[in-house]
Amino acid sequence: MNTDEERMKWWRREVRANRIFFLGAGFSAAAGIPLTQQLVSKAMEMFRVESDGLFTRVDRFIRGCFRLGESAADYGRLDFSEMCTFLHYMELREAGGGEHWSDAGSRENLALRFYLSKAIVLHSPSSGGIPQVYNDFAAQLRPTDIVVTFNWDCLLEASLDAAGRPWSYTWKEDTIHVMKLHGSVNWRLGEPENSSFDYEEMDFGSEITPTMMLSSRDLIPYAAWKDRNCLGEIQPFIVLPGFGKAFDVRRLPALWYKPENFFSTTHHIFIIGLGLARDDFIIRSFFRATLPYVEDLTGLGDRHVYIVNPDPATRDNYSFLLGLQHVTFLCERFSPGHVELMRLEGSGSGMESRRDG
Repeated sequence: MNTDEERMKWWRREVRANRIFFLGAGFSAAAGIPLTQQLVSKAMEMFRVESDGLFTRVDRFIRGCFRLGESAADYGRLDFSEMCTFLHYMELREAGGGEHWSDAGSRENLALRFYLSKAIVLHSPSSGGIPQVYNDFAAQLRPTDIVVTFNWDCLLEASLDAAGRPWSYTWKEDTIHVMKLHGSVNWRLGEPENSSFDYEEMDFGSEITPTMMLSSRDLIPYAAWKDRNCLGEIQPFIVLPGFGKAFDVRRLPALWYKPENFFSTTHHIFIIGLGLARDDFIIRSFFRATLPYVEDLTGLGDRHVYIVNPDPATRDNYSFLLGLQHVTFLCERFSPGHVELMRLEGSGSGMESRRDG
């Protein structure tokens, strides 16, 4: 390349091939993975059956929080964020009084994370049963793409495996980068004393990550979870909503810090199934902080943001994006048509396929 103009043409061509995807719970719903309230109900029933003693303590805390008296708690209807906030408060109170179960959290919070994760893995499709739309989504991804997911499940990882696409949680070359800002059912803090699984230490490329975080591909299938105790080796690191979220996010600072730099080297942006609730101040703040970088800094002039979500409140929840030049709301469930749109946009042929829901 002999001139600045030629270098700029090359750079623009390279950037056009790069995309960034943000995934929320709605992305996984079509695979049968329960949404929040249904998930909580299933997890708490499993908790009650498998660990009745500890469940009784947690249940008493929660009934007290919601002033239910002796009435049974309907976990499919309770405010999950408020429930997690109360359990985090109880953990904080006990630690302040000198009690301390482990650096990973209180028994109650560890058990809740365990049964939420176990319920997710139980209801996740096996590698041969993954709906085709997810395999197609995985197949059209390329190593220059970045996937930022707020989901705890490993549906994306299983789909990438089924499609034969290499992936990593860190920055290994020639892999699709999967960034899990809310942790994952197959992650844990620190090494277990006696390991039954193959764990890999994750180096997120920054000294500001203070705690050793491990992942294991062995924990993606349900067979690894069967007959396991909630306070045993499997201690999933998943970021719960509510008060404690701010604390847990600090265990993954590098992951939350990096995305603001991605928009200078990526082109189109797809936000799939992420409801962005009004009370989720962490994710909302994340998008507001990165918003200046979403503006078209590439000199390409046609960067586009697609938001795929059937929830009627989505447009209002993302109202702060409306000042951007190119934002399209697709008020639909994630489907093969959206995967085709991604293919077209990835090839530069998608301009005529845009539609505003």
